Amino acid sequence: MRQATWMGEMPSKITLGLILSSLGMIVSLASPIIHIFLVSIEVKSILGHELMAGFPLHLLLSILGVPIAITGLFLFRRGVREELILESEVSLRHETVLERLERRGLITLNEGEASQERSSETGSKAAPTPTSRIKVKSSGISIICPKCGNETRLGEDKCRSCGERFKKSSEPIRACPICGGDLLDAQKLEDNMYVCGLCFSELEIDAETARRIFE
Repeated sequence: MRQATWMGEMPSKITLGLILSSLGMIVSLASPIIHIFLVSIEVKSILGHELMAGFPLHLLLSILGVPIAITGLFLFRRGVREELILESEVSLRHETVLERLERRGLITLNEGEASQERSSETGSKAAPTPTSRIKVKSSGISIICPKCGNETRLGEDKCRSCGERFKKSSEPIRACPICGGDLLDAQKLEDNMYVCGLCFSELEIDAETARRIFE
């Protein structure tokens, strides 16, 4: 679990890559342009001073900016790749958690398909009534911090940006099946339809369960 520190959230590789790439491009392109501009208006340019024979300062700065820009591009590419891998892992873990919750009867992801599978297995027997009272209609993929509004991965207890501790419920009936958030903070959309206040999953909660949660 990623913890918030007094130093705050470190910049991502994508951000650092963009900064380095921009810095390298500015150094490479701005140095000769500034030198040419100063010379054109007959102002003595320090950028024309030769630190090495045949290598004026503006040329050395242009050369120096190239590896900085390339390093930034590689860092940016690596950051994007890691983010894609992370999203894939989070999605896979998310699907696994949902499957486990469905097997335990805590949620129902697709009642129609589940009923068809049970009917095919039991033949003419009626499908058993699901014990779940909370059905996931659309699942959130991250937790949105109610304090700063930044995203945090599912499963975290604190905001990775500001350190705010998320309000979660230890009572299964009051916990969001996706993020564990306290359903007392859920917003009602219409009859039996609610939205979790943390992960914004859309949940269908029957009247009896809603009464036990909100009263």
